Amino acid sequence: MMMLALALLVQQPMVNEAPGIMAALTQETVEIRENFAGTSLVLYGATRGLTLRDEIVVVLRGPDQDLRVMRKRRSFGIWVNTTPVDFPTVPSYYAMASSLPIDVIAPPESLARNGIGLDSLLHPQTGPDEDSPDEAELENYRAAVLRAGSRDALYAETPGGVDVLDGGLFRAVLKMPPRTPVGNYTAEVYLFRDGRPVASRTTSLRVEKAGFERLVYEFAHNAPMIYGLFCVALAMLAGYLAAVIFGRD
Repeated sequence: MMMLALALLVQQPMVNEAPGIMAALTQETVEIRENFAGTSLVLYGATRGLTLRDEIVVVLRGPDQDLRVMRKRRSFGIWVNTTPVDFPTVPSYYAMASSLPIDVIAPPESLARNGIGLDSLLHPQTGPDEDSPDEAELENYRAAVLRAGSRDALYAETPGGVDVLDGGLFRAVLKMPPRTPVGNYTAEVYLFRDGRPVASRTTSLRVEKAGFERLVYEFAHNAPMIYGLFCVALAMLAGYLAAVIFGRD
């Protein structure tokens, strides 16, 4: 009886242990070379104080960019871009994995409050023009941004993509497509309980050019004028050689 009471006393702090989470990526740098065809990253970690009510959400976010979306309309027989809508600070890459479907884990207001989910990140800015789209039309603009990102596999949501293992361990596989943008990435891991995050952890990732790709990238960004002239000269040379070779009788 004494041993049983002692065991209960030892186990009691574990039951009331404050929730916590630790996480890391299998690699901290992704190098993009000439033959880069995409890659997969594994995020792994451990939780403290995990209960049956808890779920895990993993978000990998790339560098932000400003987007302008315009509607195509036919005017005098030609298609023109009209009614621009700006989307500031949109992630160039966004992948989310969760242990359950995200709408089961937390309500939309809780997700939006913590910036989880692409819908909570797309905040359009419209001008004071009378032709500015209303809220119903803005949904079409948001859908266009999501559609473009999904087409290039830059936006992805994977319900059930987080595997919770024994002992509070977990892992998630995140895929990066061939057109992965370079820059600094942030991996955020959330431990949700009863619809709200009770613990989180952030780690970083760097995606950069390497090899010949890096030389071209740095040349284009450090000396854009010279790079542009070089490309024009190269195109003229290629056209001249093609005319000489294929213009022979």
